[in-house]
Amino acid sequence: MQPVLETCEKALIESMRNDDAAAFEQLFERYWEHLYQRAYYRLRRRELAEDLVQDVFADFWIQRHNLQIQSDLGGYLGAMLKYKIIRWASQQEREEELHAHLFQRMEEIEDGVISLLEVASLQQTINEAVRAFPENMRSVFLLRMQDYTIGEIAEALQLADQTIRNNHTEALRRLKTKLIESHPHLPIYSLLTILFTKT
Repeated sequence: MQPVLETCEKALIESMRNDDAAAFEQLFERYWEHLYQRAYYRLRRRELAEDLVQDVFADFWIQRHNLQIQSDLGGYLGAMLKYKIIRWASQQEREEELHAHLFQRMEEIEDGVISLLEVASLQQTINEAVRAFPENMRSVFLLRMQDYTIGEIAEALQLADQTIRNNHTEALRRLKTKLIESHPHLPIYSLLTILFTKT
């Protein structure tokens, strides 16, 4: 069962629809810190987190005459923030995220499966393959690696769920082909499972 709007919040939103800036300020003060903490937890960049939260509230004010909020306001604003972050991430070169993910996963591979030199070579091959993806495919692939769902990515990028699935499937196919070509002696299927299976 979804949380419902509090009576006080309903009144403030109704006042905001009538261009009451003071009502907006009350809602801003109530939710700004919570949204900032969520943004900072995901981004680890103070100024960027602040900017995205400010964008959320700017959009909230701009859309005030057409707001349709069925559940609690915190959840509504949180969803706005989540899609702001996904859109931002989709526009960035996110190789640092890829490096961090690969490093963490490599540590999970049992000793003796591949050598340190092979690890470095494998990372380079993966980086090259991802750079060669078309823009949308690269965005989808890197966002999935950051644990965003198909639905979240689809809504943020304004694409169909099936388009996101197709891009991700094709990215993995291309990556597998590239790894088999470049590292035919390695257990590619096992490595793909370790590196890219969600936990």
